[in-house]
Amino acid sequence: MAFCSNCGTQYSDGTRFCPKCGAAAVAQPMAPPVYAPPQQQAPYGGYAPPPQAPYPNYAPPPQPMPYAGMQAQQRYGGKSKTTAVILAFFFGYWSWLYTFKRDRAKFFICLLLSILASAVYVISGMYYISYFFWPVFWLWPFINSIMRGSQWYAQY
Repeated sequence: MAFCSNCGTQYSDGTRFCPKCGAAAVAQPMAPPVYAPPQQQAPYGGYAPPPQAPYPNYAPPPQPMPYAGMQAQQRYGGKSKTTAVILAFFFGYWSWLYTFKRDRAKFFICLLLSILASAVYVISGMYYISYFFWPVFWLWPFINSIMRGSQWYAQY
């Protein structure tokens, strides 16, 4: 098998003219095909690289919050002062379970005192003891929840 020196078409030995271009066939030894190394793909898929900014990209300025006056923590799981005041009004010292991490000592003090007052009432029959304790168990958490700011609950 030989190759045409004019167009490179391969033809069989003994052919006098190239079947494609008609050039005179010259007796040449058949050369093995030469494999070229694969071409490296250009970076960015052959396209130009992205332009570099003349200055660094900074974050956009902070946008105003959609709920003015509310912290993000309050909107997404923080405690609410309104809820704490309502709980204190209806449930007294049991409302400290709402903020138990910070008010556990107050809760247990009131719980023990109420158990003690109930025991004194049951054992001795002195019902007037409860007149002193029960308002404390209701007023202390109610006033405490009113006196705390909204930020205290929002950061809880």
